[in-house]
Amino acid sequence: MAPPPNPSFATMPSAPKIPDQPTRQQAPAQYCAMVARTDVGRRRDNNEDAVTIHPSAQPWPIAVLADGMGGYNAGEVASAMAISLVSVALQSTTTEAPVANTPQARQELQQSLANALNLANAAILTAAQETPGCRGMGTTVIAAALLPGLLMLAHLGDSRAYGWRDGQLLRLTRDHTWLQEEIDAGRIQDHEARQSGLGHLLTQALGVTQDVTPDFNEWPLQPGDRILLCSDGLTDMLDDDAIAALFKQSSPLPVLLTSLLTAANEAGGNDNISAALIELQANPPSAACAAID
Repeated sequence: MAPPPNPSFATMPSAPKIPDQPTRQQAPAQYCAMVARTDVGRRRDNNEDAVTIHPSAQPWPIAVLADGMGGYNAGEVASAMAISLVSVALQSTTTEAPVANTPQARQELQQSLANALNLANAAILTAAQETPGCRGMGTTVIAAALLPGLLMLAHLGDSRAYGWRDGQLLRLTRDHTWLQEEIDAGRIQDHEARQSGLGHLLTQALGVTQDVTPDFNEWPLQPGDRILLCSDGLTDMLDDDAIAALFKQSSPLPVLLTSLLTAANEAGGNDNISAALIELQANPPSAACAAID
């Protein structure tokens, strides 16, 4: 029996219409540099990861990363839909660019993130149900948005965010996996979990169920802070100590990005590897640090 045809955007149901982006006031000066890249790794024939960055977006600078799942390239479709729908939705809100990190600004951003993830979830679920070759597809997602002096994250699945400050690496998100629940319950240790081979049993993802409940995390920002968003293709190959060792080299963002992906490939490259790096800066970044590779 021939396999279902490979899905493409041309065969998928139309996504919900997103209104044109309104004209807004510019946000106050807060400069962030961003770089991002996705790599197929050494064991896979296709890349089901996707990542997008928008350091100058209004009303908030944003980065979105997704790690798709599903046969016949459907994972590629799910992750591409996720980063596109979430990033466009966040830039299409009527919210004015915030002038300060206030409770109202945080509430508006969190609601916008929730709306964007729910919109993407509905569109991916519909495509999975109605498009040949897309049944069973889904994707992790992690979205980062910046308020003045604050990072806000929304995520589903096991794609992660880390913060780097003063020589310390901090994991900012909690994996939505069965293994993480076992770790939290004290039934397994973190080092045992890494060796179990069960790390990819997700408890939440986009496009799998009608309702999703994203986790929201905040991190107060200081000039010089760095943030890493990454798929499990990186964290399965490199533990937190190995990631921290690369951050300690204080390389420019593009160099650090290359170092992270190279190290993951040299450790085996068992899966697609994706990363986005964000750095809060006191001065405008160079053009090379505000683009996706």
